[in-house]
Amino acid sequence: MKTVIKHATIATMDPVIGELPTGDILIQDGRIEAVEPQIDTDAEIIDATGMIAIPGLIDTHRHTWQTALRGLLADGVIPDYIRGVRLQMAPRYRPEDMYWGNYAGALDALNMGVTTIVDYCHNIVTPDHAHEAIRGLRDSGVRALYGHGLSPINENTFAGSASGQGQEASAFKQRLATARALRSEYFSSTDQRLTFGICPQELLIAPPEEVAEEFATARELSARLVFHANQVCVRQLFHDVELLHARGLLGPDLLLVHCTFNTRHEWELLREYGVSVSVCPETEMQMGMGFPAIREATEYTAGPGIAIDCVSGAGGDLITEARLVLQAVRWRTDEPGYNNWLAPQQITWTTREALTWATINGARCAGLESVTGSLTPGKRADVVLLDARSISMAGWNRLDPIGAVVAHMNAGNVHTVLVDGQVVKRDGALVHADTAAAIGGLESSREYLMANAEAEGGFIPQPPVDIPLYREHA
Repeated sequence: MKTVIKHATIATMDPVIGELPTGDILIQDGRIEAVEPQIDTDAEIIDATGMIAIPGLIDTHRHTWQTALRGLLADGVIPDYIRGVRLQMAPRYRPEDMYWGNYAGALDALNMGVTTIVDYCHNIVTPDHAHEAIRGLRDSGVRALYGHGLSPINENTFAGSASGQGQEASAFKQRLATARALRSEYFSSTDQRLTFGICPQELLIAPPEEVAEEFATARELSARLVFHANQVCVRQLFHDVELLHARGLLGPDLLLVHCTFNTRHEWELLREYGVSVSVCPETEMQMGMGFPAIREATEYTAGPGIAIDCVSGAGGDLITEARLVLQAVRWRTDEPGYNNWLAPQQITWTTREALTWATINGARCAGLESVTGSLTPGKRADVVLLDARSISMAGWNRLDPIGAVVAHMNAGNVHTVLVDGQVVKRDGALVHADTAAAIGGLESSREYLMANAEAEGGFIPQPPVDIPLYREHA
């Protein structure tokens, strides 16, 4: 039950321990016991010579169920997403499609060094879809906050006004009953890799009264709340944070996603109530959701987490994602000076901040700050070893391992991954799961979904479904 990772360069992301040029990590019963320059004890040895050890990466917002739809949204904006993914593909999912999407998608995350995901699972066509989605996460071995979605699937909720039309009362109550049943069946213990969250309907599609009741149910069940907010550039209609505040719904148990079009007052409200924010840089910049709110979330909250979001349009490499938004936010900070022909004299955002988004901040966003996010004794042993021995890393700066990771590495450097002290990836390959079976299951699911959609007009049937919000107000 003891493991020692030896001879690694260690970036703990712990503000007290800091970085070790060479050191060892002692793991016992799935927990980090010590991080020291040298540990000599009778244990299984993982030789990490030439590697950089970091905490497991944390994705704070991922629609994992969409894994079988990879590439369908590579050139899409939000109206394409609504028409293609939410209205056309989502209702065609069977429970087994939810399983393979979450199972293969979570294995993909582990393969890329992402040991924790906030799984925003808003495709619960039937209760069986939820059971299979949870089973997929559980079988994968990933650490996850399962975010149970309460949005109706088999109706076009985007066809009405910004305040939504509301569900039939019996269907609404049944969705809340399903959430309670899932909480009781799968999440009775807090000492497990899967924790429970609820994703209420978006104010884009639902009446505030329903959303408020969903918030109340989540808090009754001690579920973390995950909520899309202010990602649509229609200021005359949407002030999501202000509306949540007016109904007394803001709180430290709430993780908001996007917030790209918050007003300053709304940011001040988030600071007042201790709300967390997940920023999804690549998806936001692609899909027309504005510029990633890294600066604002840094100023007004305890710090942003970062996320992949729609795997139907973006890859899952969180190191590359961190580097992308780091460079983008650096440019945006310097851009006002460029307009006056003034060159920047010093760097404004650092690689340490970028890795913080994907580790410590991510853990806090998921409500897991005491569990993971740093290589701190007492936390669970979620550890990633990045291989720095290749020609692509030769000559890297030993005085700054964090800079080396963020500036020069990617998911291809992920050599070894541990979750709860269990090795799930070794020598560059997953070792705890049958990846061939996962690939086969996911491909079979994709073939079924695409054939089913093709018979009904393809990914986005023509003429396109009318979305009044984008016709009248975009």
